[in-house]
Amino acid sequence: MRARTVLPALGLVVGFALAGCAAEPAPESPPPSASPSATPSSTPDAEPTTFTQPSLCADALPAERITALEVDRGLVLLGGPEGRYGLDYALDPSPEERAGGITCIWGDGRTDVSVVTVSVAPISAASRADIVAQLIDQGLNEGISGDSTVYWQEGDTEEQPAIINVIRAGSWISVIQTIGGPDAYDEALAIADEAHGSTYR
Repeated sequence: MRARTVLPALGLVVGFALAGCAAEPAPESPPPSASPSATPSSTPDAEPTTFTQPSLCADALPAERITALEVDRGLVLLGGPEGRYGLDYALDPSPEERAGGITCIWGDGRTDVSVVTVSVAPISAASRADIVAQLIDQGLNEGISGDSTVYWQEGDTEEQPAIINVIRAGSWISVIQTIGGPDAYDEALAIADEAHGSTYR
């Protein structure tokens, strides 16, 4: 049962086989606060720095964010390379894991329910089209922000999670907040930006 409890939440974002995710109407670009890149570029695929694929969740986010998740919010790293259940938390690998990346899942340790999921994966010219097609098929909003294309959903506090997928020339960073809404969406943006800062040098 533990492995299956996370699947509905993850499926809404990263394609774990749950269809029918209803997204808000797509504006021309993400809201002004949606700025996952700290160094915008006039060329969408320009990489100001070099992407390094993390092998551990501790390398995917800054220590301050991990402390905020685990101490301030009382969450437990349930899934991920060094998580409580390792790579066996979910029934199947995430799309980011299948692309050669990692997925880190923080949740309530008492219920094994995911709350925040952060994934980081490498992307190439060969893999980009299929990844983008998956995101478009989920009905996510699409916009350009600096050197990245963002596929997103604000979600709500009832059913829909907050979703951020940031696609750059060399990387795919995604963040899911199981409980969505404006505040959760803004935090997901901040986490995605922090993951960018931790994985680009």
